[in-house]
Amino acid sequence: MTNKQINITGAIFDFDGTLFDSMHVWKGYKDNFFNHLGIELTEADKEAFKGLFLRETFLLAIERFKLDKTYEELLAHLFDYIKSRYMVETQPKNDIVDFLEKLKAKGIKMGIATATGEPALEAVMEKFNMLHYFSAIYSTYTVGASKTEPKVYDVVLGELGTDKETTWVFEDALYAAKTAKANGYNVVGIYDKSEPNQEELKQIVDIYINEYNQLDII
Repeated sequence: MTNKQINITGAIFDFDGTLFDSMHVWKGYKDNFFNHLGIELTEADKEAFKGLFLRETFLLAIERFKLDKTYEELLAHLFDYIKSRYMVETQPKNDIVDFLEKLKAKGIKMGIATATGEPALEAVMEKFNMLHYFSAIYSTYTVGASKTEPKVYDVVLGELGTDKETTWVFEDALYAAKTAKANGYNVVGIYDKSEPNQEELKQIVDIYINEYNQLDII
Protein backbone atom coordinates (compact mmCIF):
# COMPACT_ATOMS: atom_id res chain seq x y z
CA MET A 1 0.00 0.00 0.00
CA THR A 2 1.35 3.42 -0.96
CA ASN A 3 1.69 5.85 1.90
CA LYS A 4 -0.30 9.07 1.86
CA GLN A 5 1.64 12.33 1.79
CA ILE A 6 0.69 15.47 3.69
CA ASN A 7 2.09 18.98 3.44
CA ILE A 8 1.92 20.08 7.05
CA THR A 9 3.17 22.94 9.26
CA GLY A 10 0.83 22.38 12.21
CA ALA A 11 -1.03 19.43 13.71
CA ILE A 12 -4.08 19.50 15.97
CA PHE A 13 -4.82 16.15 17.61
CA ASP A 14 -7.87 14.88 19.37
CA PHE A 15 -6.95 12.85 22.47
CA ASP A 16 -9.27 9.89 23.13
CA GLY A 17 -9.12 7.40 20.29
CA THR A 18 -6.62 9.52 18.35
CA LEU A 19 -3.54 9.90 20.54
CA PHE A 20 -4.51 7.31 23.17
CA ASP A 21 -6.42 4.07 23.12
CA SER A 22 -8.75 5.33 25.81
CA MET A 23 -12.32 5.44 24.53
CA HIS A 24 -13.24 2.41 26.67
CA VAL A 25 -12.84 4.62 29.74
CA TRP A 26 -15.82 6.67 28.53
CA LYS A 27 -18.07 3.71 27.83
CA GLY A 28 -20.89 3.87 30.38
CA TYR A 29 -19.00 6.62 32.19
CA LYS A 30 -22.12 8.24 33.66
CA ASP A 31 -23.20 5.05 35.41
CA ASN A 32 -19.64 4.35 36.53
CA PHE A 33 -19.07 7.87 37.79
CA PHE A 34 -22.28 8.03 39.78
CA ASN A 35 -21.49 4.63 41.26
CA HIS A 36 -18.09 6.08 42.18
CA LEU A 37 -19.99 8.82 44.06
CA GLY A 38 -22.06 6.18 45.86
CA ILE A 39 -25.18 6.78 43.75
CA GLU A 40 -26.75 3.78 42.06
CA LEU A 41 -28.79 4.94 39.10
CA THR A 42 -32.25 3.50 38.67
CA GLU A 43 -33.73 2.83 35.25
CA ALA A 44 -35.77 6.00 35.71
CA ASP A 45 -32.58 7.97 36.41
CA LYS A 46 -30.90 6.53 33.32
CA GLU A 47 -33.89 7.45 31.20
CA ALA A 48 -33.88 11.00 32.60
CA PHE A 49 -30.18 11.41 31.72
CA LYS A 50 -30.47 9.79 28.31
CA GLY A 51 -29.31 12.06 25.49
CA LEU A 52 -28.18 14.86 27.80
CA PHE A 53 -24.81 16.57 27.47
CA LEU A 54 -22.53 16.45 30.48
CA ARG A 55 -23.46 19.87 31.83
CA GLU A 56 -27.18 19.10 31.60
CA THR A 57 -26.61 15.72 33.25
CA PHE A 58 -24.77 17.19 36.21
CA LEU A 59 -27.22 20.05 36.71
CA LEU A 60 -30.10 17.56 36.72
CA ALA A 61 -28.18 15.24 39.07
CA ILE A 62 -27.59 18.07 41.54
CA GLU A 63 -31.33 18.70 41.67
CA ARG A 64 -32.43 15.06 41.46
CA PHE A 65 -30.08 13.68 44.12
CA LYS A 66 -29.91 16.85 46.27
CA LEU A 67 -26.14 16.99 45.87
CA ASP A 68 -24.23 19.60 47.83
CA LYS A 69 -21.93 20.27 44.88
CA THR A 70 -21.74 22.73 42.01
CA TYR A 71 -21.47 21.76 38.35
CA GLU A 72 -17.82 22.84 38.40
CA GLU A 73 -17.09 20.67 41.43
CA LEU A 74 -18.73 17.63 39.83
CA LEU A 75 -16.81 18.24 36.61
CA ALA A 76 -13.50 18.44 38.49
CA HIS A 77 -14.40 15.26 40.37
CA LEU A 78 -15.28 13.50 37.11
CA PHE A 79 -11.93 14.32 35.55
CA ASP A 80 -10.12 13.16 38.70
CA TYR A 81 -11.99 9.87 38.27
CA ILE A 82 -11.16 9.72 34.54
CA LYS A 83 -7.53 10.53 35.31
CA SER A 84 -7.32 7.66 37.80
CA ARG A 85 -8.54 5.26 35.11
CA TYR A 86 -6.32 6.73 32.40
CA MET A 87 -3.26 6.15 34.55
CA VAL A 88 -3.83 2.40 34.83
CA GLU A 89 -6.01 1.44 31.85
CA THR A 90 -4.76 3.35 28.80
CA GLN A 91 -1.85 3.31 26.37
CA PRO A 92 -0.77 5.55 23.48
CA LYS A 93 -2.14 4.52 20.09
CA ASN A 94 0.08 2.17 18.16
CA ASP A 95 3.03 3.98 16.49
CA ILE A 96 1.83 7.47 17.51
CA VAL A 97 5.09 8.28 19.31
CA ASP A 98 7.12 7.52 16.19
CA PHE A 99 4.85 9.84 14.23
CA LEU A 100 5.17 12.62 16.81
CA GLU A 101 8.95 12.24 16.63
CA LYS A 102 8.80 12.67 12.86
CA LEU A 103 6.71 15.83 13.22
CA LYS A 104 9.07 17.21 15.86
CA ALA A 105 12.12 16.52 13.69
CA LYS A 106 10.49 18.55 10.89
CA GLY A 107 9.79 21.47 13.24
CA ILE A 108 6.03 21.03 12.97
CA LYS A 109 4.03 22.61 15.77
CA MET A 110 1.57 20.38 17.59
CA GLY A 111 -1.47 20.95 19.76
CA ILE A 112 -4.39 19.07 21.26
CA ALA A 113 -8.10 19.87 21.00
CA THR A 114 -9.99 17.55 23.32
CA ALA A 115 -13.26 16.96 25.12
CA THR A 116 -11.35 15.77 28.18
CA GLY A 117 -10.25 18.09 30.98
CA GLU A 118 -6.62 19.11 30.53
CA PRO A 119 -5.24 17.83 33.88
CA ALA A 120 -6.43 14.27 33.19
CA LEU A 121 -4.79 13.91 29.80
CA GLU A 122 -1.69 15.88 30.81
CA ALA A 123 -1.06 13.43 33.66
CA VAL A 124 -1.18 10.33 31.48
CA MET A 125 0.87 11.96 28.71
CA GLU A 126 3.50 12.88 31.29
CA LYS A 127 3.53 9.24 32.38
CA PHE A 128 4.42 8.21 28.82
CA ASN A 129 6.78 11.17 28.26
CA MET A 130 4.60 12.66 25.51
CA LEU A 131 3.66 16.05 26.95
CA HIS A 132 6.73 17.82 25.58
CA TYR A 133 5.57 17.41 21.99
CA PHE A 134 2.62 19.80 22.42
CA SER A 135 2.72 23.58 22.73
CA ALA A 136 -1.05 24.09 23.05
CA ILE A 137 -3.62 21.94 24.87
CA TYR A 138 -7.24 23.05 25.13
CA SER A 139 -10.42 21.27 26.14
CA THR A 140 -13.94 22.04 25.05
CA TYR A 141 -14.69 22.89 28.69
CA THR A 142 -11.95 25.54 28.78
CA VAL A 143 -13.07 27.22 25.56
CA GLY A 144 -16.77 26.86 26.39
CA ALA A 145 -17.94 25.06 23.23
CA SER A 146 -18.28 21.40 22.26
CA LYS A 147 -16.84 19.92 19.09
CA THR A 148 -20.12 20.53 17.32
CA GLU A 149 -18.51 23.98 16.94
CA PRO A 150 -14.99 24.76 15.66
CA LYS A 151 -13.94 26.98 18.58
CA VAL A 152 -11.55 24.54 20.25
CA TYR A 153 -9.73 23.95 16.96
CA ASP A 154 -9.57 27.67 16.27
CA VAL A 155 -8.14 28.41 19.73
CA VAL A 156 -5.42 25.78 19.30
CA LEU A 157 -4.66 27.05 15.79
CA GLY A 158 -4.25 30.57 17.18
CA GLU A 159 -1.78 29.30 19.77
CA LEU A 160 0.23 27.36 17.21
CA GLY A 161 0.36 30.34 14.86
CA THR A 162 0.46 28.12 11.77
CA ASP A 163 -1.39 28.59 8.48
CA LYS A 164 -4.81 26.99 8.49
CA GLU A 165 -4.23 25.66 4.97
CA THR A 166 -1.31 23.52 6.17
CA THR A 167 -2.59 22.72 9.66
CA TRP A 168 -4.13 19.26 9.83
CA VAL A 169 -6.72 18.06 12.34
CA PHE A 170 -6.46 14.41 13.44
CA GLU A 171 -9.77 12.90 14.60
CA ASP A 172 -11.29 9.47 15.15
CA ALA A 173 -14.88 10.64 15.79
CA LEU A 174 -17.15 11.31 12.85
CA TYR A 175 -19.05 14.25 14.38
CA ALA A 176 -15.82 16.07 15.29
CA ALA A 177 -14.23 15.38 11.91
CA LYS A 178 -17.35 16.82 10.26
CA THR A 179 -17.04 20.01 12.30
CA ALA A 180 -13.37 20.49 11.47
CA LYS A 181 -13.89 19.76 7.77
CA ALA A 182 -16.92 22.05 7.50
CA ASN A 183 -14.86 24.88 8.94
CA GLY A 184 -11.99 24.74 6.49
CA TYR A 185 -9.53 22.37 8.11
CA ASN A 186 -7.72 19.54 6.40
CA VAL A 187 -8.64 16.39 8.31
CA VAL A 188 -6.97 13.04 8.83
CA GLY A 189 -9.41 10.39 10.01
CA ILE A 190 -7.77 7.75 12.21
CA TYR A 191 -9.42 4.40 12.80
CA ASP A 192 -10.67 3.62 16.30
CA LYS A 193 -13.03 0.77 17.06
CA SER A 194 -15.25 3.07 19.14
CA GLU A 195 -16.50 4.91 16.01
CA PRO A 196 -19.24 2.81 14.37
CA ASN A 197 -19.48 4.92 11.20
CA GLN A 198 -16.13 4.20 9.60
CA GLU A 199 -17.39 4.30 6.02
CA GLU A 200 -18.90 7.76 6.47
CA LEU A 201 -15.74 8.94 8.21
CA LYS A 202 -13.71 7.77 5.21
CA GLN A 203 -15.97 9.77 2.90
CA ILE A 204 -15.75 13.12 4.69
CA VAL A 205 -12.05 13.32 5.64
CA ASP A 206 -9.19 14.25 3.33
CA ILE A 207 -7.09 11.25 4.36
CA TYR A 208 -8.12 8.12 6.25
CA ILE A 209 -5.60 5.87 7.99
CA ASN A 210 -5.53 2.82 10.21
CA GLU A 211 -2.03 3.49 11.51
CA TYR A 212 0.14 6.60 11.61
CA ASN A 213 2.91 4.87 9.66
CA GLN A 214 0.66 5.22 6.61
CA LEU A 215 1.50 8.95 6.49
CA ASP A 216 4.58 10.58 4.93
CA ILE A 217 5.39 14.19 5.78
CA ILE A 218 6.45 16.53 2.98
